[in-house]
Amino acid sequence: MYTKKEREQYNQSRDNACQRLGITKNQYNWLRRKGEELRRIYEANCNGDSDYKINGMRENGLNNDIQDYIGSMGLFIYFQTDPRGATLYLDKKPIPTNNYTQAVCIY
Repeated sequence: MYTKKEREQYNQSRDNACQRLGITKNQYNWLRRKGEELRRIYEANCNGDSDYKINGMRENGLNNDIQDYIGSMGLFIYFQTDPRGATLYLDKKPIPTNNYTQAVCIY
């Protein structure tokens, strides 16, 4: 459960990200949920907890869904596969793999 202050800080962070990317709160929330699904897959793969082939198919499907979704928005994406942090980074310009943290983190 979040405190009122934590919720306000999260909402402000989300609003800033939406403004920077030119997306709505609903679009942000859709991306956040898909990013969390991917993070769970990355975590399971890292821990050896599940069938890698099935997770690979799920991961590819999610990646394609996300790519299709943001493609119509004119955004670029970086998938961070380390399960210890945020999974999706978005920006209006191409995201360099050696400096992806300059993009907007979807968490």
